[in-house]
Amino acid sequence: MAQDIKPDGVMVIGGAGQAGSDIAKLLAAKGETVSVMVRANSDRKRLEGVNVSVLTGDALVAADVDAAVMKARPRAVNNALSRPRDAWGFWANTQINITAAAKKAGVKELIYLSSVGVGDSAGAYTPEARERTKVVHAERLIAEENIKASGLAYVIIRIGSVNWYGKPATGKASLTEDRTVLGVIQYIDLAQLTVDCIGNPTYANKTWASVDPTVKRP
Repeated sequence: MAQDIKPDGVMVIGGAGQAGSDIAKLLAAKGETVSVMVRANSDRKRLEGVNVSVLTGDALVAADVDAAVMKARPRAVNNALSRPRDAWGFWANTQINITAAAKKAGVKELIYLSSVGVGDSAGAYTPEARERTKVVHAERLIAEENIKASGLAYVIIRIGSVNWYGKPATGKASLTEDRTVLGVIQYIDLAQLTVDCIGNPTYANKTWASVDPTVKRP
């Protein structure tokens, strides 16, 4: 693990998780300065041997997020958090904290991993699925709108479903603005799409959905 953090790198919030750790690994492999924020009790096995700086904090605690982002002073922050069970309000409140901290620290870009089914992509779900996920998707929409109103550059990537962790990349994944898409993707391909978006004007200030026609639902 790297100890010194140079400014203008990329920070991954939730960097010990399945999506976050793959993103951190790919960024480090590119030679980026990478910092991750994880909870104090997070399992960090996926980050072993990866050249990242680890900062601890709870994304639900605004002061923790402020301190971590200010210490790292990245140019881009990626929210790759996964929700602890029963933590309702998590999706909205964590992104509100991240956005506020990013603005204070002079971050230029926010990358958010969201969900298909949110907002104008609700039609990708069946009525039954929409009812089942309505609370989570309402929270996600609050997070997305918070990002759009921030004044910062952003990329929102909505995900349908992700295959079991550790599956190899297909190299066939892509991002689409089609709001009817509800697909499956491998974690490593999702990570690659995310990394490719950072600082890329093609994807800036838009909402995308991940898709991979070669991966089917288990």
